[in-house]
Amino acid sequence: MLFKRKSATLAAESGEGVPQVSAPARPAKEKLGWFEKRDRRRRRRKIFEEVLGWILVPTFVYLIYLGIKSVGGIPKELIDFANEIFSMAMKGGKG
Repeated sequence: MLFKRKSATLAAESGEGVPQVSAPARPAKEKLGWFEKRDRRRRRRKIFEEVLGWILVPTFVYLIYLGIKSVGGIPKELIDFANEIFSMAMKGGKG
């Protein structure tokens, strides 16, 4: 046999030793209404999204970093284009 039952000790056979204490009765579980259920689902979802965000955002940033590093840096044309867009946004109109 794989699992063999332990033999009872002498104290357990004679009924002596630690008295058995019954667990306190648990109160009846409250019946939740639809509003409370929705609130709990919402809270669970928000916590899940926060945890997911703390894991995924650094992962994406690191993968972008690895992608840029693998091609040898950002091409000069992209940097010039980004600077152009940024300067147009700061001026607030067409330059």
